[in-house]
Amino acid sequence: MIFRFAPILCAAWIFTTFSHSDPVQIVCFGDSITHGAEVDGHSWVWMLQQQHGNDQLQFINAGRNGRKTSDRQELLPVLQQYPHAQLYLIFLGVNDLKNATPQNVDSCVLNMQWMIAQIRRINPHAHVVILSPCNINLQTMSAINQQKQYNTRTQEALFKLEKRYHQLAKSMHTGFVSLLHVVSPENYADGLHPNLAGQQQIADAVWKYLIKHFPKIFHT
Repeated sequence: MIFRFAPILCAAWIFTTFSHSDPVQIVCFGDSITHGAEVDGHSWVWMLQQQHGNDQLQFINAGRNGRKTSDRQELLPVLQQYPHAQLYLIFLGVNDLKNATPQNVDSCVLNMQWMIAQIRRINPHAHVVILSPCNINLQTMSAINQQKQYNTRTQEALFKLEKRYHQLAKSMHTGFVSLLHVVSPENYADGLHPNLAGQQQIADAVWKYLIKHFPKIFHT
C-alpha cells in the first residue's frame, strides 16, 4: 500500500512545487511623488497595486521624499532587496532641477545612465522604464516650494529633460514614458506634487504603457 500511493504523492508534490510561480515584481524607484507626498501615501504606485495588483503581481513603492538622481547610490540596496524583479520604473529628476541650469539636466541624464547600468549588472533580465517627470504648476506653487526654488528655470529644464531622457532610452534600449503633460494643471496639490486625481492620471498612463509593451507580463 505504501509503495502503491508513493508515486501519486510524489507527483502531487511535484505539481504543487513547480506549478507555483514567484510573483511579478515591479519596483518603482522615485522621489516624493512616487512615495506619495500630499496624498497620505496614496501615490500612483499604491493605486496600481490597489487596482491591478494581486498575489502574483506586486507594485513595490521604493520612493523617498526629496530624492534626486544624484542620490543614485540609494538604488543599490533596493536592487539587493529585489534582485529578481521583472521591471524597474525610475521616476526621478525634478528635485535636481531647483533653479536649474543646463548642467543640472546633464547630471540627471548621467545619473540615470548609471542607474540603468547598475540594474543590468545586478539583474540582467529585468526591464527598465524611464518615467520622465511630470510638469509643475507655477501659478499654484506653494510659498515653501517657491523658497526651495522650484521656478521657471525648473519648468524649462523639465522640458529639456524629457527630450534627453527619451534619447537616453533609445540609446540604452529601455522603455520610456513621458509624464510631462499627463497631470492636469488643476491637479497639483501645491504646484509640485499631484493630488489624488493627478496621481490617478499618472497611474493610468503608466498602466496603459505597461499593458501595451509587456503583454506577456500584464495579462488583461
